[in-house]
Amino acid sequence: MASRFDGQLRWLHKVRLYPSCAQERSLISMLRVTRELYNALLQQRRDAWTTRHVSLAGREQYAQLTELREAEPRFEGVYRECEDAVLHRLDLAFAAFFRRLKRGETPGYPRFKVAARWNQLEFPHGDRALKLDVVQRSVRVPGVGSIRLRKGRAVPEFGRAFLVTKNGRWYAIFEAHRLPCALPVTGRSVGIDRGVRVLAALSDGTMIENLRAGSRRRAVVERHQRSLDTATVKDAIGRPLNRKDPARIAAVRRLARAKERAANARLDWLHKVSRTIVLRFDRIVLEALRLRSMTRSAKGTQEEPGARVRAKAGLNRALLDAAFGTLATLIREKAEYAARTVIEVDARYTSQTCAACGCVCKESRKGARFACVRCGHVADADVNAARVILLRAESPPMRAPGTARGGQHDAAWPRSRRWESIGGLTKSVGL
Repeated sequence: MASRFDGQLRWLHKVRLYPSCAQERSLISMLRVTRELYNALLQQRRDAWTTRHVSLAGREQYAQLTELREAEPRFEGVYRECEDAVLHRLDLAFAAFFRRLKRGETPGYPRFKVAARWNQLEFPHGDRALKLDVVQRSVRVPGVGSIRLRKGRAVPEFGRAFLVTKNGRWYAIFEAHRLPCALPVTGRSVGIDRGVRVLAALSDGTMIENLRAGSRRRAVVERHQRSLDTATVKDAIGRPLNRKDPARIAAVRRLARAKERAANARLDWLHKVSRTIVLRFDRIVLEALRLRSMTRSAKGTQEEPGARVRAKAGLNRALLDAAFGTLATLIREKAEYAARTVIEVDARYTSQTCAACGCVCKESRKGARFACVRCGHVADADVNAARVILLRAESPPMRAPGTARGGQHDAAWPRSRRWESIGGLTKSVGL
């Protein structure tokens, strides 16, 4: 994950931790204390508003936090900056609530946190709190001691840091800064068409395999789902009654780890694909896909039920398994670090447009094969679409007189979009 910060790129360095049993108990205790603190601060603000119509400011609770640490030993045993980060997290939740309220939306009021949804400790000045040894084989955490970590790439200089637990495992995440490092210029541009049959078809004819990590591991996940269902005692409406049963907890963890392995395999493949693309090309052109609309359910309503719901659900699973959005995000992040250019163009009718003559006709697309009904151009459908995507970034939209949807399509084409990162926020700028 990368973004712009004071002229530098900000990215996260994740390392696996191996705490001992005593250290893990200390970390879990810190999680419990910080969660209780968050809920107590939220309750205090709710009570102040409902009883006295007074809005408590963060600085007032900050002063009270100092008094609480003096009165309660268990709060004093947690590193102070972790508790300050809890207060800051609550301030951000209320800021988001009022911001959406001001826009006329109906946001949900900040909610109390349950243990299952509180899984990280934040150190705002992590370089002062977390100390790595010389060979970077352990990290010293205040109140916990030295925790062994997995030796891999060297941890760079960092600022903010987090300790995160996921599926019974612990990780340290360091927020590091680095300057962009331009790669050698290749003078090549590429258009990329993302799909389910192949993950990415490049305009030069390269076809990148779709790993289908979720589909390959679906049988394993379903087996763990059945084991969890067997270990669960349910009431009349299907709610579990034995949430704290050790057998059920173990089944939940096995299912979560099976899904995590699929997600890790998918992310690893996307990192490799995006890195290969950025190394080969100076300018990368993508479709501006509306993934939320593409993966919307087809169930409809009771008054207007949808059609082919099961087929659309299967397509949605395949689209989400391919992770188009993650691939585009990784390409943008790596391109920004390598001083490459990423452009997004309109995605409409790219699969029906001929890359040779510009004719737009749905009859030209026949499954995985594209055969233009006007000029006879024949190519792989995805490669043809990738070439059309590249052409839309290099030249104005093509139109052949008398072709289907020609004039209407040209009028609807927006300008291409160049992705830039300004002030830590990625936004598109018209070309």
